[in-house]
Amino acid sequence: MKKITTVTLTAFTVSLLTGCGNQVPTLPEDTQPAVTAEDFVYNGHNFGPNRTVDYKDGVMAGCQTSNGEYTKDHARFNTSLDYHDGWEHGRLHCKGTSQS
Repeated sequence: MKKITTVTLTAFTVSLLTGCGNQVPTLPEDTQPAVTAEDFVYNGHNFGPNRTVDYKDGVMAGCQTSNGEYTKDHARFNTSLDYHDGWEHGRLHCKGTSQS
């Protein structure tokens, strides 16, 4: 009986600590962090501060791709992690939005 109780309490505790899925809490719009001069904002999306040229180029190409104009520098995509990450982030975040 002690083992069953221990297992049940452990399972209950784990379920309380993990919550309901992988939801990421968001701040209300009026408490969102302010955009700083270091942030890279493109097409209405803040991609964060201190981004490299490769990352920025990747975001812009990914955004163009997500809006129907396939754009990718395959050599940079395969050799630059920053360009690769920027392209993926741009493609995902700009989907369905117009270009700036």
